[in-house]
Amino acid sequence: MSVIRIVSRYAKSLFDLSKAAGQLDKVHEDVQYAWEVAKTEEFKDFLKNPIIPAHKKKDVFKAVFGDKVDTTVLRTFDAMLEHKREAYLGDFCREFHLLYNSEKKVSAAKLTTAADLSDNTTNELLEVFQQKGLLQKDVDLVKEVKPEILGGFILEFEDQVFNASVAHQLEKLRTKFSENLYTKNL
Repeated sequence: MSVIRIVSRYAKSLFDLSKAAGQLDKVHEDVQYAWEVAKTEEFKDFLKNPIIPAHKKKDVFKAVFGDKVDTTVLRTFDAMLEHKREAYLGDFCREFHLLYNSEKKVSAAKLTTAADLSDNTTNELLEVFQQKGLLQKDVDLVKEVKPEILGGFILEFEDQVFNASVAHQLEKLRTKFSENLYTKNL
């Protein structure tokens, strides 16, 4: 079974329970906290370690998350432990976050630029995509600066990539010039 199918079942279950209880925002905050913990290399290694028994991992979960997260979240983590799915905790948190964004009509996007953009310029850029109906009014934006794209930007959202970088344009030109215009293409 694929990781997406595994984590989406747990995420959907927790999402439905927290929504029915009117605790969706609180549970989302708790899952965000767990996601930050799950991103650390030490915790990833701990979760993937097959030598550590499940009851020890459960004790660590209780110590790390016990009084910081809702009991429903902790019970979901326990269920993941019982079914040996704890290695997918980070993926579970990401999937829950995507469900939450979908419910709240928030687009998740990643903007990569060659230099840091001002907030005003970023908002104007996002507004163009919002007007075309490609992004929701609210955007959960992650910014990244990569000087190697030389200029322009790359905007990734909902499994789509809009690449308007100078490096991409140069690569397209390089490909075009490498074609021999004097031989007939068969």
